[in-house]
Amino acid sequence: MKIGTDGINSIPEQERYARLHEAQDVKKAEQVGKPDDSKVSGSNAIPADEFIPSDPVKGLYRPGKDADGNPKIDYIDPKKDVSPETKADDKVSSDSKKSESTTTDTNKVDREIEKLKEKKARLEQEIRTAEDAQKKRLEQELHQVEAELAQKDNDNYRRQNAVVS
Repeated sequence: MKIGTDGINSIPEQERYARLHEAQDVKKAEQVGKPDDSKVSGSNAIPADEFIPSDPVKGLYRPGKDADGNPKIDYIDPKKDVSPETKADDKVSSDSKKSESTTTDTNKVDREIEKLKEKKARLEQEIRTAEDAQKKRLEQELHQVEAELAQKDNDNYRRQNAVVS
C-alpha cells in the first residue's frame, strides 16, 4: 500500500488498492484451476478409478487373541479338516447351548390383586351403610386399598414379582 506524504491514504486510494489486489487474486485462482496446455497431451481424459471384481472370500472369520493377548481375527478355512480337539470343543459347547425352557407364573400376584379388588368392593359397600363416625375410618382404609391397588395392578409389578421356574 502506498502511503501518502502525510502518512494517511484517502478512502478512494484505499478502495483502488483493494480492487487491484482482488483482481490479482482472482487471476491467480483462475490460473490454478486451469491445467497448462503444454502439460496436457492430446486427450482431455481424466483418469478414473475402475472396479476390478475379485472372487468372494470363502471361509469363516472370528475374533481372537494372539500370544500377547492383543486382539486379532482368525480365519477358518472350511476346506481344511477340523482337528479332533476342535471337534471335541464344538461338541462340549453344543451341549452347553441346549435351550432351557422357563415359565413365568403370575398367579400369586393376580390372586393378591383380586383380593385387593374384593376388599375395595367390600369397603365401598360398608361405607354406604355405615354411620358418620365409622364412615371416616372406612374411607381412609378405602383410600389406602386404592393406593395399594394402583401400585400393584400393572405389568411392571407383575413382572417383578412373578415366579420364574
